[in-house]
Amino acid sequence: MTPDQPIVRLPELSVVVPAFNEAEGIGAFLERLVGILQGCCNEFEIWVVDDGSRDATWERLRDQHIPQLRGLRFTRNFGKEAAILAGLRQAQGRAVIVMDADGQHPPDLVPQMLSVWRDGCAQIVAAQKIARDGDGWWARLRAHFFNGLMRILTGLDLSGASDFRLLDRRVVDTLLAFPEKVRFFRGMTVWTGFTTVQLGFEVAPRIAGSSQWSTAQLSRLAITAITAYSAKPLGMIFRFGLLGMATAILLLLQALYSWASGIAVSGWTSLTVVVLMFGSATLLSLGVLGAYLAQIFDEIKRRPEFLIQESLTNEKGV
Repeated sequence: MTPDQPIVRLPELSVVVPAFNEAEGIGAFLERLVGILQGCCNEFEIWVVDDGSRDATWERLRDQHIPQLRGLRFTRNFGKEAAILAGLRQAQGRAVIVMDADGQHPPDLVPQMLSVWRDGCAQIVAAQKIARDGDGWWARLRAHFFNGLMRILTGLDLSGASDFRLLDRRVVDTLLAFPEKVRFFRGMTVWTGFTTVQLGFEVAPRIAGSSQWSTAQLSRLAITAITAYSAKPLGMIFRFGLLGMATAILLLLQALYSWASGIAVSGWTSLTVVVLMFGSATLLSLGVLGAYLAQIFDEIKRRPEFLIQESLTNEKGV
């Protein structure tokens, strides 16, 4: 570096905020977040990634007069995982916090997360949900089913887990070095094995609007998470095939015994049930294989994870 070149001072903290159709509440959220950050961190930046919102989210961002605010706008909706990845690639902080824009991840927890990280107690500080009183019964049921499915098929217990977490710079660099394009942020951070401290929080009501997560979207996330994180379903297909082979052998022995004994073979109902059961299992197995093949197909195409239409950067910065 020559004497004429300015010294670039990197922020201590970067906050990555994926946003989709959050025009109603994004202003109030940023105002609250900035107020908290100014009290606990001298140098910070906020990256809001507009994941192809169909409302005025981007216009609301451009209206904000926050020197530390940066933004990216996708050409279309690429999904939350892509938005998190885009934010991590831009973040320059020695620590990075990922949190939602709807206010359900309370900014009040940020100082405590920073304190744990500054003390050197952990390289990942993961916020865990201890109550979901703000969610309806259907949302809680979907979350319970999703977590149970992940626990069975991947061995990963995500009960109460969220994307609200602080990552040390080393963790961020490790995640960005992963070559895969199909990603599951929560699972990948757990997989790294870095020292983790968990902090509990109560899920707050949304600042405005309603949840953008539909049952179909949550199902797609579950399929992506399972196929990206674990090959256990493939092993289950193999074991189910062995069970089917053992059942077929037993039925064959029973048929041979009946033939040798001169007993009329009966039981068409049970035979129909067996055929239907294993026929359905075969179709399900083909579906599981198809999900993994689709995962491989997405990887080998080597397309970018997202496309950026517009960026928002304040040159004054911090």
